[in-house]
Amino acid sequence: MNIDNIASDNQENNQQTIEQLRAESQLKTKWLSLIAHDFKGLFSNIQLLLDAFENKSIPQELFMSMLPELKQIAEKNAKTLANTFTWVNSQTNGFKPHIEDVVIHNLFLELKDELSEHLVLKELSLQFVGNKEISLSTDKFLLQFILKQIVENAIKYSNKRGVIEVIAHSESNSVNITIKDRGVGMKESIINDIGTLNNSPYTGTMQEKGAGLSLVIVKDFVKLLNGRMAVASVINQGSTVTLSFHH
Repeated sequence: MNIDNIASDNQENNQQTIEQLRAESQLKTKWLSLIAHDFKGLFSNIQLLLDAFENKSIPQELFMSMLPELKQIAEKNAKTLANTFTWVNSQTNGFKPHIEDVVIHNLFLELKDELSEHLVLKELSLQFVGNKEISLSTDKFLLQFILKQIVENAIKYSNKRGVIEVIAHSESNSVNITIKDRGVGMKESIINDIGTLNNSPYTGTMQEKGAGLSLVIVKDFVKLLNGRMAVASVINQGSTVTLSFHH
């Protein structure tokens, strides 16, 4: 290989690095803009509502009827803020995944317990399918976060009395975890935009709010764990998210 070829390869690699950094910078800028917009809207609404109640320009009955929606918006923003802190921490130079053996079924049981209130509200059944002994050498915190966000999305877009499955399957060199719901499904254009913050915000089957921010973090965390994520969906039939990790 001559000097010209080496210089050409280096230039190409540098250009790819620049493009990757530019894309990541644009994504983070858009993320921060969305968060700022959400929080500005939330606190403006709270202030307007409290001012109106204090000035007695709205009746107490109307004020009380608006509180549940305000609470849901506040909870969504609190979750967004917590997710952002988690993601920012993962982006620091000193962050390294803590690798340990994690039994997938144990993680599932913890997740089912944590999300029990949401499952009961929609009368949903969260089921585990597969070998309960399957384990994976990974960062438990990151994997737990990934699964929680995906299952929460499955809950959000599932109809009442539906079924959500967490399927664990082990192959010779990989462990696959599939989250399958029978909800409203997604159009191909939305699937293609997962993790990009496009076409947000989204609304669940019971008007749950969400801006798709958590899936951006999920995409990053899967990459941190050297995994792959594939999404398939059919309108009115449901969605399937498959995570694949080297074993």
